[in-house]
Amino acid sequence: MMARWHESLWPTLEELGIGYMAFSPLANGFLTGQVKKGMQANFDGKAGDYRANMPQFKDENIEKSQALLDLLDEMASAHGCSVPQLSLAWMICKKPWLVPIPGSRKAERIAQNAAAGDVLLSADEIARIDTALDGMDFEVFGGNAAAKK
Repeated sequence: MMARWHESLWPTLEELGIGYMAFSPLANGFLTGQVKKGMQANFDGKAGDYRANMPQFKDENIEKSQALLDLLDEMASAHGCSVPQLSLAWMICKKPWLVPIPGSRKAERIAQNAAAGDVLLSADEIARIDTALDGMDFEVFGGNAAAKK
């Protein structure tokens, strides 16, 4: 969701019948609904937690993304699901050949992530999220959050 520059490949992938696996679809935990200002200081880069250096966890970028995070929270509440489930459902509902591969160290989170397949988003809801994402202008791990058109 946060790294959208690959979307320009989608028409070709669809035409050729090629699936797309989305690595880190929860943006290294950014789309869990738990992101707060000041949290980047809690990540220990020396201990291998690379989120300490990821731009989406900088306070100014959390602030810039607050409207998106609020929208995801609102929509998740309306669907009776968690924000991570809604984020994964956005991808699953967007294209049938998109396959998010979320990771977790906890079995209960894996089960929660799997339940995202039960969350059905309408085309209008997907468009609302896309519009919010299109308006974001800040760096995320690997590039800019906005789609490169």
